[in-house]
Amino acid sequence: MEFLNALFTAAFDQNLVFVQLVGMVSAILVAERPQDSFRFGGMLWVAIFVAGVIGWPLYTMLFQAWGVDYLAPLGYVMVAVAIAYIMGAVLARGGDRAARDRAYMTSTVVAVNASLLAVPLSNAAVAATTTWDVACASALGAGMGAFIAIVAFAFLRDRIEERLVPGVLRGLPISLITASLVALAFTGVAGIAGGLFV
Repeated sequence: MEFLNALFTAAFDQNLVFVQLVGMVSAILVAERPQDSFRFGGMLWVAIFVAGVIGWPLYTMLFQAWGVDYLAPLGYVMVAVAIAYIMGAVLARGGDRAARDRAYMTSTVVAVNASLLAVPLSNAAVAATTTWDVACASALGAGMGAFIAIVAFAFLRDRIEERLVPGVLRGLPISLITASLVALAFTGVAGIAGGLFV
């Protein structure tokens, strides 16, 4: 039950994009088309999960043991960026030049976003995570929450652009209004998902 509680709390109650507003740039600027949002969200999910799984033992066995807890965000950033670039290199292998350039650009954006998202992950490791399975669930849930937020926002944005929007609100203004309404919806149901498995 602790695993499910940590998973759903990290994914929905403490969503990194819409509740903590850390990964909002990735949702607004990068996830424009729904078909691209699956790949970008998946890469971000893997980077966040692996950074959380590698970062928690790094925190407990290295930073906390040596008394340098303040270096935990730096460790998460380094792990997340390395994972993002490794994924970009794997995706770019065997493609033509345009596909390789697109994979490297996406991995760079994922690396920047993963480094931003590493700060709340390290804070979660410091504050609440005491066991390995809870740390894995929290990292998996944080990645799942970012994936859900990016894909959902891309589909919402696609649907809004099909509708009649006044000329003044087209583009970024309607995206910001939509993001604020989705963030309000996420914060309105905060505490429900994590409390299901208590």
